[in-house]
Amino acid sequence: MSIDHIVDLGDDRFGILSRSGEAADSGVCVILFNAGFIHRSGPFRLHARLSRQLADAGHAAFRFDAPGIGDSIGRSDQPLVQTMRAGMDALERQFGYSRFVVGGLCSAADLGWQVAIADPRVVGLLSIDGLARQGWSYRIARLRRALRKSPLRRLGSLLRRARTAPRIRVGDGDLRDWPAAGIERTQFASLVERGVEQFHLFTGGAGYFLSRGQFRETYGRAVNAASVVFHHWPQCDHTFFAESDRRALIRTIGDWMAQRFERYHGPPNR
Repeated sequence: MSIDHIVDLGDDRFGILSRSGEAADSGVCVILFNAGFIHRSGPFRLHARLSRQLADAGHAAFRFDAPGIGDSIGRSDQPLVQTMRAGMDALERQFGYSRFVVGGLCSAADLGWQVAIADPRVVGLLSIDGLARQGWSYRIARLRRALRKSPLRRLGSLLRRARTAPRIRVGDGDLRDWPAAGIERTQFASLVERGVEQFHLFTGGAGYFLSRGQFRETYGRAVNAASVVFHHWPQCDHTFFAESDRRALIRTIGDWMAQRFERYHGPPNR
């Protein structure tokens, strides 16, 4: 049975740490960052449910609001990555955790990537609809999808484009906090070399990811490392609206944690 603890982060900020009520503890703490501007409980309370189920399995999980989101009304004058690392400091100081799995959905995946690069205490990355580039695999998949449309639908699409005034194109990279193109391969390889376990999942709601081949095109040969797990769920939407999808995600992450982190010893009880 999991137990929730309120963790004081200072500056009128706090978070919720779910821990196992039993003595067993893997010694790894999962930190779930905000998905966009959604409260720390996550879309459809996904983070709350995931945290408690992870805790029941012996993995502590922490959820809190970044400055300016949810209950953290006040802004911070510190860079966001530094603020997240300060939260890790608080967990280490108060509960003894020194190994972390970080990330989450969408912008949380982007932030998790940055924190993983910056902090050696990160031993795992949880990336759901994270960074992906649109190379040949994407273009071919998009062409195939267009060819599956009936001729009348394709003609209608062409006519609508012809009637629409030219607009400024805004790509996914413009809306997300991704590194400059090409840097991600070096960063990915550095995480693999450091031994960071990586969980990457892309849903059908990520319109910029249409083909499994994009994963290798984005990150290079390092995706074949034993520490990298990759899933593509094209049937699933971006926010896991369907209850069956939420259950599948929680189960899949739980299985990954059990396989990858049981080897660590727990922190001292505090």
